[in-house]
Amino acid sequence: MASSPLVDSVAALGRLASELDTLGSVTEVYTRAVRAADRVLEFDTAIICTVEDGVFEPQASYTTRLIPASPLAADAGIAGKTHRENETHVVDDLTTHTDATPTSDTFRSVLSIPLENGGVVQFHATEPNAFSETDRHLGELFVATVTSARNRVSYESALETERDQFAALFENVPDAALQYHLEDGVHVVDAVNSAFIRVFGFDAEAVVGEPLTELIEPGETETRTQTQTQTVQDPSNTSTPSAAVPPHHQSATAGTTSTDYVQPQLVETKLSERADVEVVRETADGPRPFLLRNIPVATNDGTTRGYLIYTDLTDLKLRERELERKNERLDQFASIVSHDLRNPLNVADGYLDIALEDAPADVQPALAEIQDAHDRMERLIEDVLTMARGKTVDSPDPVDLDTVAAAAWDNVETDAASLETTSQLCIEADRTRLLQLFENLFRNAVEHAGPDVRVSVTELADGFAVEDDGPGIPPERCEDIFESGYTERAENTGLGLAIVEQIATEHGWTVAVPSADGEGTTDDTGARFEFTNCRLGGDADTDGETDRGLDRSLSTERDGADGERNHARENGHSHSHRYGYGHEHEHQHKFDWELTRHQLEGWR
Repeated sequence: MASSPLVDSVAALGRLASELDTLGSVTEVYTRAVRAADRVLEFDTAIICTVEDGVFEPQASYTTRLIPASPLAADAGIAGKTHRENETHVVDDLTTHTDATPTSDTFRSVLSIPLENGGVVQFHATEPNAFSETDRHLGELFVATVTSARNRVSYESALETERDQFAALFENVPDAALQYHLEDGVHVVDAVNSAFIRVFGFDAEAVVGEPLTELIEPGETETRTQTQTQTVQDPSNTSTPSAAVPPHHQSATAGTTSTDYVQPQLVETKLSERADVEVVRETADGPRPFLLRNIPVATNDGTTRGYLIYTDLTDLKLRERELERKNERLDQFASIVSHDLRNPLNVADGYLDIALEDAPADVQPALAEIQDAHDRMERLIEDVLTMARGKTVDSPDPVDLDTVAAAAWDNVETDAASLETTSQLCIEADRTRLLQLFENLFRNAVEHAGPDVRVSVTELADGFAVEDDGPGIPPERCEDIFESGYTERAENTGLGLAIVEQIATEHGWTVAVPSADGEGTTDDTGARFEFTNCRLGGDADTDGETDRGLDRSLSTERDGADGERNHARENGHSHSHRYGYGHEHEHQHKFDWELTRHQLEGWR
């Protein structure tokens, strides 16, 4: 029985689809499809175009002769209409169609079919009414076949490119990495990168296909915590370990039987999800600490695959230990400052008090200068201890900002200065440290802006600001004021604002000295310190007098001696007593003034 032309065309489409499945590029797909199109349809010329930069660019064509023409705009002619409307158009006579812009008078009819993702496929004939409804359907099936093959090739090409990029990344990542799959519950190595070979000392060919437990060994610190099996030497075993296995791995298995040696369990074999774990592993250079990352990968074949990445932490651990040693030395320094410097200073104060009681009037001014020098030494000790013992505030409490500010104002000699608190803000802070921050800012304002300075504490969107009406900070010095030791007055320690910045940093706040022009405060705007990134707290204790009394008590040890000394001076004599300001467990040495008086009188 003879086949019909339609059956032959459909069969030709099937054969074309099989041919296109063997091709590896989009250009090959377009070229093969156009050349085989005459087995599906009857036409004189065929062309496949894609839209590139607003014009139709030919990708493949079937014709007996080329007709020179300028590139056709993507919205022009029958092709432009097909592309714009994304519909197939059959034109029976190009000479009478209003949208037609033929490049040659040779062609009278056209079958124009849209191509997915921008483009058209056109079949031309020299006779009018050349394409039937059946041709239309066959042409659309032809374009669908071409589109499917093109999309497959594009996907495979993109996938191959992605695989190549990932392979390059895997190979060049600086950390040791391996790819694995699970086979009967055992982690089997599929690939390793060059960093893995360098760190663990393997040959790449020797590790692929091997169980992970045969390659990776825990470091000594991990091995001690695991159950070990006594290794029994087998005199009959004279085999030499494989040259591909590094010595630090040979030692674990050499000279043992399979029943004598038990490989310590690896955390790698227990990880089923994405995880970061610190481990110690034996390497070609001995045990090293690593951050182990397990990255499981979903697959379509039901197998469990993934990647293990070993980031060497050796340098980080060395820096951590060095930092610990520095912190230990800093603690020792703080103890020396707290005990070994304060004790002689207390003794000197005691003798100075006795001398002040009996000194003639013409000597009193000189002794007062000595007293001022002692006071500055004490402030310097306090500031140095504060800088040395600063630490992150881990458990802040809701604190009423205005209450703490008012209490700090009471703790500072403010003379005729005034404070205005209008923030009504509650923030999360360490009350003691916040109190010290305000005291340093208020003291700085009085010392630099004068005894009648006006200071205000105001609220910001995510924090607060402390501002005065003094002469301000010169723009060229705004970057220096938080430096330790920076001061314009010889009697100051130069640590006050450095402590302010440190306390802000301990809380995670940002402190800045802004201005209207954004370059620093000017001489006529006053000094303004803005604290941002503050965590706003819930309801704090709103009993202002209670909070203020608590805040005063926090600074009693630090400031009580100054009050007693000032009171003594007002009554014509001097009295000095200092308190330690450090860790609670530090022993505070008290000076027996009466015993000192008797000793001095005896020496006289």
